[in-house]
Amino acid sequence: MKTKVPFASRCILLGVAVVAASLTLTWHLVAMQVEDADNRRGMAADELIEVETIPAQRGIIMDRNEEILTNNISGAELLADRNHLRDFSLVVDGLAYNQALNDPRWATAADKAARNKIVRDWVNRLTKNAEVDMTPEERQIARAKIDPKDTKALFMMDYDPAICEQYYHLHDKLVADVLWPFLANVEMRDNDEETAEEPQTPPQPKSKGKGKGKSRQAKNPPPAPPAPKRFMTREDIIEMIAQDKTIAANKEAVARGEAPKRLRMSIKLARGLNIDTAEKIRQALANAHLRGIVVQTTRRRSYVTPTLLSHVIGYVDHENKGVSGVESVFNSYLAGCDGLREYRHNARGQVLSDLNDRYLPPKHGLNLRLTIDMRIQSILEQELDKGMRYYHASRGCMIAVDPKTGDILGMVSRPAFDLNTKEIITPNGKFRRGELKDRAGNVIGGDFNFACQTRYEPGSTFKSITVSAAVDTGVFGINSVVSAAPYVVAGARPITDAPFNYGALSLAGGLKKSSNPVNARVAITCGWKRFKEYLDRFGVTQPTGIPLPSGGSCHVSNGANPVNLSRMAYGYAISVSPLHMAMVYSTIANKGVRMAPRLIDKVITAEGEVYDECPPQTVCRVMKEKTAKELLGALESVTERTGPGGRGTATRAAIPGFRIGGKTGTAKKVGAHRLYTDNLYTVSFAGILPVDDPKLVIMTVIDEPHPTDCNPGGGTVAAPIFRAAALRIIELLNIQPSNAEEYEKFRNEQRSEQAAQAEQPKKPNKHA
Repeated sequence: MKTKVPFASRCILLGVAVVAASLTLTWHLVAMQVEDADNRRGMAADELIEVETIPAQRGIIMDRNEEILTNNISGAELLADRNHLRDFSLVVDGLAYNQALNDPRWATAADKAARNKIVRDWVNRLTKNAEVDMTPEERQIARAKIDPKDTKALFMMDYDPAICEQYYHLHDKLVADVLWPFLANVEMRDNDEETAEEPQTPPQPKSKGKGKGKSRQAKNPPPAPPAPKRFMTREDIIEMIAQDKTIAANKEAVARGEAPKRLRMSIKLARGLNIDTAEKIRQALANAHLRGIVVQTTRRRSYVTPTLLSHVIGYVDHENKGVSGVESVFNSYLAGCDGLREYRHNARGQVLSDLNDRYLPPKHGLNLRLTIDMRIQSILEQELDKGMRYYHASRGCMIAVDPKTGDILGMVSRPAFDLNTKEIITPNGKFRRGELKDRAGNVIGGDFNFACQTRYEPGSTFKSITVSAAVDTGVFGINSVVSAAPYVVAGARPITDAPFNYGALSLAGGLKKSSNPVNARVAITCGWKRFKEYLDRFGVTQPTGIPLPSGGSCHVSNGANPVNLSRMAYGYAISVSPLHMAMVYSTIANKGVRMAPRLIDKVITAEGEVYDECPPQTVCRVMKEKTAKELLGALESVTERTGPGGRGTATRAAIPGFRIGGKTGTAKKVGAHRLYTDNLYTVSFAGILPVDDPKLVIMTVIDEPHPTDCNPGGGTVAAPIFRAAALRIIELLNIQPSNAEEYEKFRNEQRSEQAAQAEQPKKPNKHA
């Protein structure tokens, strides 16, 4: 017999169930409104906050005389946020507003409230059109398949994906229609990714000999015709936002079992826009009630003298980050810190004033004052270009150093590049990147800093180190006589001065006549231990320490092998950089004290206060002052036409009235099969101006010259280039001559020659 539950009991049970359900619902509501209120309020606020970056002013770079070398030009870039452009609510709001504009009721609306009602009607209409008609059971099944924490997916569950995609593409087209009138003249790039505009510094190109009978420099190819420019279209804007091609390719990749590419969520539509255009775009987007497109203020780096000092200054990428030169090395000093400004919006995109809005002002970058004197830099660049054109050289450099402080007063390398356009600069003109090639067919890039990064066998300029080690340790005196006869070491190829036969020479005479056997005998007598000690003291075995890409230390062979040691004595079996050799001769000119190369004179704040003094740094004493003085005397004899030992090897560097010292270097280059060629040379001249009170050391290195009027050598190619630059620097810095009368006579003769040349009638142009 079944027991029936009394009616009263059933009522009590039902009442308890209803109360329990009510208490549970109340508890969840309280938790949402009280316990989780802060989190939800923050989430809602974040969705309505727009942050604008205020770019910091990048620090300026100036020379030692405070001549400004860089500028910051204000501009703007256009960014598309795909997260916002694929937000259903924002897209519907934008479409609804533009549908409302075409609604017949819009023109007759009495006030703003009436127009807002029209917009809301269209929002409701578009939203309802996209809603999916589901039964409660179907909705529950669909909800069970979605992560409860994925609020966006739960929200979009109610809408038809196909209709949503249709809305997105209509919105993309609307955005393109608003933007295109302002971007119609913007050049379209094939790969407009967020990458550096130019390549990083390439590896050093290899030098390859061509064998006998092919010593002439290959002609540069004719400039390629410029590629036709393609300007942005509406379809380009739509594709950049929608990325339909990438989506289609991803579907094919997934079908093949491959990983799909990630879609870009932050899209750079255009950069380099002027401020007026940016403001017009911002206003047009606001008028159309379109969200997801950000007009970002930027600062573009510009260079005042873009063809000068390019390797030292370097350049920045499109994000204003240093890529090369001091722009890269001191990027953290120059960049500063961007500021920001917050804007709060309501659901309609209207800006709301809020006391909690943050404003952080930008912190501008620090300024750099270089040790470079742009007047000297300009002279070096002009004279190097003239010399390289005349001697048909492929690469070269000049470095000017103040020996007393280590200040780099000028540094020029060829090829170089235009800081603004990135075109390759050669003595023969400018070329677009990629169109200039060497004899081996390798593309020549201008980023490689020949003055710091190259490694070459210096030849006879290295002999000063050999003599320094011998004289300073007392193994030889500067006037000690050494045999200059052919010298055979460990059965290797004889070391000779052929075609000359000097018999015997003093160490000073060995420098003056650049005798290989004399220096080889001196090095072998000194031994590897002493020789290596002076390589260390001169800094050859360490990086120079200059704040530029420099390639590290020099390449030194194992001098415990006597053949290697004998070859190093006259500049083979060792590879150095031009800057290393410039600092070697600066040490000799500075009474034997080695200074660190100094490129930064001061770091200065945006307010003009000195942040860092960057004083000159003494590294060590390399040799006794007496040794340095004796070496200077020997180096002076190298430029003399007369005196003990006869004519020096660098008489073309001499300047009447001034005591000029220096050393020539001529080294054969390694070609095919790792053999030295007879037609490719690297020639150099290290000049000291003047010997009695050194103001400057100028290192000149010319790679692969092909003169038509002389044999390629340091004395015939590099020395005349040094002299041409030194004459102009003497006038610029008003350096006083040792013999004023002799110098004035020389200058008068020069003026007379120039006047006579100016009076000569020009030859008629046959092709006129």
